[in-house]
Amino acid sequence: MSLLSQSIASGILIGGLYALMSLGMSLNWGVLKIINLAHFSFILLSAYVTYELASVYGWDPFLAILITVPLFGLGGMALQWAFERFRISEFESLLLTFGLFIIFESLASTVWSADFRRIDSAANPYASSSLKIGAISLSIPTLSAFVLAVAIAFGTRYLLDQTHFGRAVRALAHDREIAGAFGVDHRKVSMQLAGLAGAYAALAGVFIAMSSSLFPGIAVEWFGIVFSVVILGGLGSTMGTLLAGIIIGTVGAVATVTWGPSTAPLVVFLILIATLLFKPDGLLGAKGGV
Repeated sequence: MSLLSQSIASGILIGGLYALMSLGMSLNWGVLKIINLAHFSFILLSAYVTYELASVYGWDPFLAILITVPLFGLGGMALQWAFERFRISEFESLLLTFGLFIIFESLASTVWSADFRRIDSAANPYASSSLKIGAISLSIPTLSAFVLAVAIAFGTRYLLDQTHFGRAVRALAHDREIAGAFGVDHRKVSMQLAGLAGAYAALAGVFIAMSSSLFPGIAVEWFGIVFSVVILGGLGSTMGTLLAGIIIGTVGAVATVTWGPSTAPLVVFLILIATLLFKPDGLLGAKGGV
């Protein structure tokens, strides 16, 4: 029973990290109609920058946020500017960003090699730190990522519902031409939202560097998880993304303990398929989304 309880708790926390990895992708795809595979590169490069700052320069890993968030926020804005400038369609964005993903992955391999990299315990004491609640142990990096994912999901929902920027975003998501007719600067709004998505990717990269080993090919392993979370939650739905991340993290952890690691992806995708059969827009798509 204690093993099952621990797996559920760990699954919920890792689900928060999945949500943090997926929030930017959900906004890009659901609002901007851009399938941005470079989002995975931003996560990967943010993780490596965190590794470099902690291992070489002795920074506290949490302080890497001060560098990675503005850096990849600007990267997201620059990429969206190019999409707007050259009128890239949704399908073209998939092809273009896949090429960028390959380039960035090769760059990471060139700079840091294909070897596994992990922040030394002396520079990253959080990796072995945990919060004990009875018999349950909560890892500090994944607990921090979970708390941040919840805060960002609710904060972004408030931003979209209660601010002028949010109303502009929702107008843009529903009809770009009509939004422009009513004075919405779609280029400016799109770049700001893309910058926000890039910042979310950077945050995810910091916590991944704190909690696991890195190698360039790890980004490919995130494709199935992130796309599952985004689709299950509903495109553009921040709360749906959070809920889907927790569901996928928990189900994967319980399946791993109960039936073995190889069954976790099978169970997750069966849940995804079943959900989409009865609710094609995702858990909180349409009404729950932007």
